[in-house]
Amino acid sequence: MRVSRSVPMTDLVVRSISFVIPALNAGSTLDACLGAIRAAHPAGTRTEILLIDNGSIDETLSIAQRHGVTVVSAPGLTVAALRNLGARLADGEILAFVDADCVIAPDWLERGIAHFGDPAVGAAGSPTHVPAHATWVANTWALQRHRANQRRDVPWLPTENLLVRESAFREVGGFNETLITCEDTDLCYRLGAHYRIVNDPDIKSVHLGEAASLRAFVRKETWRGTGNLAGFLSHPFKVSELPSVVLPVYHLVCGVGFAAGVVLGITEGRWRAALTAGFLSVVPSILFALRTSIGTGRPGSLPALVLLYAAYAAARAAAIVVSVAPRRGGSRRSLRRPPKHIGNLVRPVPATTSPAGQSEASTHGVTSDV
Repeated sequence: MRVSRSVPMTDLVVRSISFVIPALNAGSTLDACLGAIRAAHPAGTRTEILLIDNGSIDETLSIAQRHGVTVVSAPGLTVAALRNLGARLADGEILAFVDADCVIAPDWLERGIAHFGDPAVGAAGSPTHVPAHATWVANTWALQRHRANQRRDVPWLPTENLLVRESAFREVGGFNETLITCEDTDLCYRLGAHYRIVNDPDIKSVHLGEAASLRAFVRKETWRGTGNLAGFLSHPFKVSELPSVVLPVYHLVCGVGFAAGVVLGITEGRWRAALTAGFLSVVPSILFALRTSIGTGRPGSLPALVLLYAAYAAARAAAIVVSVAPRRGGSRRSLRRPPKHIGNLVRPVPATTSPAGQSEASTHGVTSDV
């Protein structure tokens, strides 16, 4: 992996930047998100903020209007489609993708746009941080995210804290709207074929929506994992992506072996198969936990890391089952081709802005949620 050279903060060539924020019932965090963006406005750079709302029924819209941002109503779309819609409406040279539950640092824009003085850079960002009041689950999993968080070129970055050159985004066709999750990985792999993707830990953002409990962690990782296979099959093979598919499959096999071993133990009193499968299922979690705890200088976090890695693997294994299981009516989720009703179906109508500042875009029956 190449180490990214630093870009002098004086080499600012970006004159306009567009924030694209997908939102669905984000009332509890949106005020902090938008306030931080407003406070991070550097001199000499024109900033616009587009909030693409997925059908909120809480105070999301009123908060956005109070901050004077442009609100586009687009209920029923995938998060990838929401971001694509925002990018199509944006005027900025740089697209800043920030989630509605993230709070950027005051120097976020300056740190981020400095990298785009190099025309070879297509995207820049970094993993998010946890809030000060985070639980042990969030604090422990943050060690995994920040284990290798240094200034360097990387294969992909999370979309919740990402700046992308607009011309590069348009060149690669934007996000794959057929993906429910993993759309950030897919986009970055396509960008990375032509441009550098720079991880810079100084582009700081706090994610307020971290899983607070083990149960919430498993639910989130199960949902995120439903797009693993579809994302894996949507672009050319990448070695770096292999563990995200192989590890859940490995745990799925071990889980089946353990279940069969338990049946064998109950019926015939032979428990060796169950014990072997159970032991093999936790070996990867132990190895990953050792690597992270040692690499971050936090050996005391080993037990919690083992638990979270095991929960992660189990959740992703369950997600694979969900993603290939027959839907109601007997059909299966398509892993390569999207259902016919999903695609680039959103077309913004000519500028029709209400007195409160909310514009509307027409939608055509797309039913995937954020």
